[in-house]
Amino acid sequence: MKNIIRNTNFSLAPWGEGVRRTGEGLLGMLLGFLFFSSCSTDEFEYEKKHQCYFTFDCGIHPGTSLQSCLNPMSRGLFCMVWKKEASVPRIIQMQLYNRQTEDVVLTTEKENRYPCTLGANNGLVIGCSTLDNGQLYAFDRICPNCEKTGLFKALQWENSGLWLKCPQCERAYDLNNNGIVAKGEGGRSLMKYRASYGNNVLMVGN
Repeated sequence: MKNIIRNTNFSLAPWGEGVRRTGEGLLGMLLGFLFFSSCSTDEFEYEKKHQCYFTFDCGIHPGTSLQSCLNPMSRGLFCMVWKKEASVPRIIQMQLYNRQTEDVVLTTEKENRYPCTLGANNGLVIGCSTLDNGQLYAFDRICPNCEKTGLFKALQWENSGLWLKCPQCERAYDLNNNGIVAKGEGGRSLMKYRASYGNNVLMVGN
């Protein structure tokens, strides 16, 4: 009987070690899955369906309406940006909430060589939020809830430039709060693109 007990304990030892190692492996796999999931969550924040590539050098064009909105000290100020159709050299049009529009001609070869695709309908709204430590946002200028129906118009300024309003469905979107619906029937928030600003150069894309 003693021999049987010794043999049984001996045979269980490798099995127990295997379970421990298997458990550690499963735990490692789970932690790895959670890590990669957390790293990719922001992928769902940014628009992928519509291409967006926009680079603007404020060092070449100082003092524009757009540059004033890239300053974290001017939080809550946003600028509409769109490309004038069939213009050579390229002309970027800018508008603040006062609806005064300025044309900025991209005169250098380097600027005109950059891709320039401004989202779903040739228009972006860019600025630093009053929330999230002055987070830089770049939104598409069309209503995400009307875009899928094919019946959409460019969004318009509302609430002294703090919101954008859709003239089609009359939803209003809060620019300072990640583009959520602030007024009207609920729905999707504004489509958003990645934006960065450094060394006087703004880059927006997906």
